[in-house]
Amino acid sequence: MLDRAGIVSIFWLLALFGSYCQMAPAAAGGGSGRGQLWEAGEGRAYRLETTVLLNDARGGRDVGFRVTGVVTAGCVWQGAGDKLLRLELTEPQLHIKSRKAPAPEGFVAHSSALDGLDGGVFLAHWRGGRLEHVYLAQGEPPSLANLKKGVAGLFQFQTQDTELTEKDASGKCEVTYKTIDKYTFEKTKTSCVSGKKMPYILHPDQLMGAAVRSRREARYVLTPDMSALQSAVMEESHEMTAVLREEAGNVVWARQEIVLTDSAVTMLPVSGDTVDEAVRELEATSGRTYQKQSLVLDREAATCQEDCPSLAKLVKENRGHLLADHLGTSRSAAAFIRLLGVARQATKEEIKKVLKSSKNGEIVQQLSDLVGATQTAAAHQAAMSTLQLGSDDSLDRSERYLWSLSLGSHPHQDVIRDVLTACRKHSEALEAADDGPGSKLAETLLLTVAAMANRFARLPGNEDHKLVGDVKSFLEAGLADCKGQACRQRHLRALRNLRHEATIPTLLRHALDGAQKTSVAAMKAVRSFPPASWSDHVKKAAEQIFFQVGRKYDSSSRTLSLDVLLESEPRKELLRDLLRWLTQHREPAYEVKQYLLQRLRQLGERGGGLADALRELERDEGALLRNYHALAQRGLSTAFTRPFLRHPSANGSLLTVQEVSGGLLKRGVVDIVLERHGTAQEMFSLGLFAGGMGSFISSDDDEPAGDDEPEEPANAGMEVVALGVQVRPFVFFSGQGDLMGHVWSGTASEKTPAFQMIALLQDHLEYIPLQTGFVAELSLVGAVSFDLSGQIQLSLWYKTAHSLVEKNAGIFLQGLAKVDSSFVRSQAEFTLATEAKLNLESDVSFSDKVAMCMQLKQPDSVIRHNVYKVERIPGSKHRLRKSKYKVIQVAGRTYALNQKNNEMCGVIHST
Repeated sequence: MLDRAGIVSIFWLLALFGSYCQMAPAAAGGGSGRGQLWEAGEGRAYRLETTVLLNDARGGRDVGFRVTGVVTAGCVWQGAGDKLLRLELTEPQLHIKSRKAPAPEGFVAHSSALDGLDGGVFLAHWRGGRLEHVYLAQGEPPSLANLKKGVAGLFQFQTQDTELTEKDASGKCEVTYKTIDKYTFEKTKTSCVSGKKMPYILHPDQLMGAAVRSRREARYVLTPDMSALQSAVMEESHEMTAVLREEAGNVVWARQEIVLTDSAVTMLPVSGDTVDEAVRELEATSGRTYQKQSLVLDREAATCQEDCPSLAKLVKENRGHLLADHLGTSRSAAAFIRLLGVARQATKEEIKKVLKSSKNGEIVQQLSDLVGATQTAAAHQAAMSTLQLGSDDSLDRSERYLWSLSLGSHPHQDVIRDVLTACRKHSEALEAADDGPGSKLAETLLLTVAAMANRFARLPGNEDHKLVGDVKSFLEAGLADCKGQACRQRHLRALRNLRHEATIPTLLRHALDGAQKTSVAAMKAVRSFPPASWSDHVKKAAEQIFFQVGRKYDSSSRTLSLDVLLESEPRKELLRDLLRWLTQHREPAYEVKQYLLQRLRQLGERGGGLADALRELERDEGALLRNYHALAQRGLSTAFTRPFLRHPSANGSLLTVQEVSGGLLKRGVVDIVLERHGTAQEMFSLGLFAGGMGSFISSDDDEPAGDDEPEEPANAGMEVVALGVQVRPFVFFSGQGDLMGHVWSGTASEKTPAFQMIALLQDHLEYIPLQTGFVAELSLVGAVSFDLSGQIQLSLWYKTAHSLVEKNAGIFLQGLAKVDSSFVRSQAEFTLATEAKLNLESDVSFSDKVAMCMQLKQPDSVIRHNVYKVERIPGSKHRLRKSKYKVIQVAGRTYALNQKNNEMCGVIHST
């Protein structure tokens, strides 16, 4: 038995527990009497106010609208935990922003198509605080149906602290309820996913994408007797910004509120054993037919407005901006963006008509860029029906289309399969040793299907897709069947575009055992993988190649292997071996030694583990580093990094590597790299290669060139990697006769376009259903117009050479947030436009001692950031437009390379 003290203790525990239970609102629908929600036959009236505003990320004057009305809600049937709610929206009215409003930037009522819409009765199936379905009148206009779903969602709530999953107008969301006091609680929704199939485009490269941040919160208050909802206020915001420039973005903000009025509404109960029977009885008495629907919103069908021209008309209006003379400018990139949206909606016949029009002959290659970027099945069918892949005359146009396909953000499966079929058809041409039209097309097809498969694999859920495996198997089988070195190199370049980790063993085998150029091509492919993919097996192979274990390797294979070793957080013992190799007197490859020294300095400037390891080695073995043999290397090879962009969103760097052999450039690379929070993206890479021109050099050096490599035929060319995708190398000349033909004819002395195209830069699209009953569209599309030109002047008499490479890139970025319905349309848009230029000049004198001077220049430029906000009412003259403009000046610069280059420039330009 309990003593007196025990009984008192139990009494106080029960009293405390009872007071705690009273602090939380009664469970939804639980209890009886005063705490009962949704008593059958009772209803309430609420004042509804829904506001949607759109703005740019930097703030300013917004645009938007407000919808008001009266909502009545009550229960007409209940049974076994289920209730059928009768809801009605009356007196809907549109309000717009106006200077005539009582308050600045306030709202005034305006006539619209909403006035003619019958709000009407709709039903909701309620169970334990959840809305299972809504029942809308058959033939309900989509705008009104969505508005009613948004209203119904406000009456879905739980009155206890809990976490659960709910479906409403926003989609399927993770929901958290938190009690504030006896009558008040808050609701937070996260990770909302719409069950409806809406278009969605995600760029596989993080830095090229958009950042979308969403917030959804609601606050509920019950009446003092807890028998009804006193008020509900929901707020949400969705901000989309460009990852590379966070101040460029748009915001959609929405607020929905219902407040209880003094009006009581009588609800006539209906009978029936189930919800469906109750609905049928209401249909019989009202003469309406109801359709069961989920609360998730439907996207309204796109309707053409007064500014929706056809593709043919839009091409005609922008034809002048797409001319080849405007490549490399933001003007052509902007025209490309204006055409892209229309092209994605065009039919096969509409696209064919544009491509075949004789009036578009001067811009047909730029239109090929556009059709490839469209990435629809209709566009691909139209392109393939107008291209003649086997014709030499259409090679340039075919390559432009295939390049554009390879840079697409979301390749279509059927298109990849079709390109793979074309690869099989033209595979025999890959064995050709020359660089004729057939082999060029075959290689471009190969590179394209590999790049498309890579981007397809990086989209969510596609990593292990069978299509990716089919492409990988085709490339590896083709490589195994190759009989000539040219064929092997083409397949290795394709594997570089595929970048599938399962191909690394194949690449290493050709890097270790292949002929000179084959080994180089294989190591370039290995080098293109992110450092996280470099296993111990890769590092061991790189050591074997660099230290030439078992055989001699081409100096480019060695320097590429060195890049792998240095960029994979090398262990201290390996760094010690590299430094000791640097001091060896008998090592003849002084250019490779110079390259090692330059790369150590370049990577050491970044900081991190390599810099720490070098400092530790310097502290422990200072004599190994601080001596003439280590620091005073011969040779002209160089490597350096120079910043060209400092911004809170991202930093940009120019990475330059110049590998010299025998006094002339053998392999040179200039990379434009953007970095954000540890993630790097190679935007553009220009690689130059040359060989076999040692006979043009006369030097009084006592030592040989040092690489101890067999002389090869004279050759030179250029490799371009755009947005991570390598295109077919451009060969300037191959063989002594070809070289002398250029020298005597002067064909290379005039500035000549080498690589031109317009490509997609950013590509993001998503639709966000709002709780208010509207659907927001967020899009970010960017394009870059490339113009890479160059010229070479060579004088055998004066023994000098001068080269100029100009990289012009016009960039145009458009971000759009809009909310469309049949009765109001609002949108906020921003554009960014700039024209970036980079000039690389080099002068070489080989009359006495070889001297080479490089100058890297970036001219002045501007960035134009414009914002436009528009609101209009269909069928009305009302049109509100707000704009603001900003110009950002970017000062040009000439990059300081290194002291040796400065000395060489002084020697060359002093004569």
